[in-house]
Amino acid sequence: MIDSVLLKIPDFILFSSQHFTHLKYQEFRGKYGLFGKFETRYTDYPQEMKKKGLYFPQVNLMQRQRLLKGTGGRFSKERYLLVQVSIPKLLYGTSIFDADERVLPLFAIRLKEALLAINVRVTETAIMEAVVQRIDYSKVLRISSTYGSTASLIREMAAYDNKQSSDFNQNKFYNGKDGLYLKFYNSSQGLVIYDKFEEITTNGTTKLEQEIAKGYKRGDMVHGALRIELSLQLKHTVDSALRRFYKTKKKNFTLPEAARPDIGKQLLIESFEKVYVRGFSGTVYLSKLKDAELYNQLRASKVPFQQQAILYLLTNRVRAVGLKTAIAELKGQVSASSIGRYKKQTERVLEIANAKHDKVNAVAYLRRKLKQFTPIIPKQLDTILGATKGVRKL
Repeated sequence: MIDSVLLKIPDFILFSSQHFTHLKYQEFRGKYGLFGKFETRYTDYPQEMKKKGLYFPQVNLMQRQRLLKGTGGRFSKERYLLVQVSIPKLLYGTSIFDADERVLPLFAIRLKEALLAINVRVTETAIMEAVVQRIDYSKVLRISSTYGSTASLIREMAAYDNKQSSDFNQNKFYNGKDGLYLKFYNSSQGLVIYDKFEEITTNGTTKLEQEIAKGYKRGDMVHGALRIELSLQLKHTVDSALRRFYKTKKKNFTLPEAARPDIGKQLLIESFEKVYVRGFSGTVYLSKLKDAELYNQLRASKVPFQQQAILYLLTNRVRAVGLKTAIAELKGQVSASSIGRYKKQTERVLEIANAKHDKVNAVAYLRRKLKQFTPIIPKQLDTILGATKGVRKL
């Protein structure tokens, strides 16, 4: 599923620049003088629509001039649109729903109509062939009321936020005016887990979101809504992630290529598991088991008895002093090769534990729901698009 996407659209017609009222001009100089001139025009139209309770994408008109080597000072010229748009917000007026690959034709029509409002003409083909510059893969998970509140689930997940190794070198647990969320990030990508109803209540701007917020405050929502979002924030990060799924293509992926249903699912699951499942993070889950349950899981794993004893001790140290301190203690006692072996054995024990479908554990619960990847879209829209097995109709 895709939430927000940044599209580069070179094929367009600008009827009038009256809505592009702000200009940013930059010159780039090096040892041998000027080598680039960048011009960006902005519009306030999204802010004007926001005041009316409507959503409108961010649109920038870009012009780039680069020095052509060996031409005596001539510059190449490139003109294009950069459109940052939330697909579900544009279609539904809120991102509480998912947007799967079936909605892309409707999205292209709706974006074409929206851009006409600021005197920009693009075709549906130009939108579908636009190159993705950044993308946010996301999934809304419906949280059963029998589990508890979404907030309590996120707080439980916060115990894992000191992951020893993953693609993310920073993490944050935040509970303030912007709502409750967990964030793992680096300079090029980020994974965020948050309460979607709380986020809408805090930051919702469209008329529909305001109605959802009122219903949530009244207690009308039977189920919770937890959102997991993976942001690939740079073009090279997008290309690196997507080329794994296309053997004959290395870069410049289009929206339909990025929206292939298996891609978003796999990337979200992989990112979630790198933070919460792989390596020693599994000991945080194991530390929540009763001592007899922990012993049974270790015995069932069939790893050598001596290593079972080490994992048992490690898990109890995690329970006593936390993951970071426990791993530091372990690294001070054993070799690097042993550390790698214990990581794999922890994952093996965790797989056996998860096979029992323990619905009390937050990680196991969310991991199963992610793997199910059941789309949540409006009932009427699903009727129009055609039935899909397992779709949640709201």
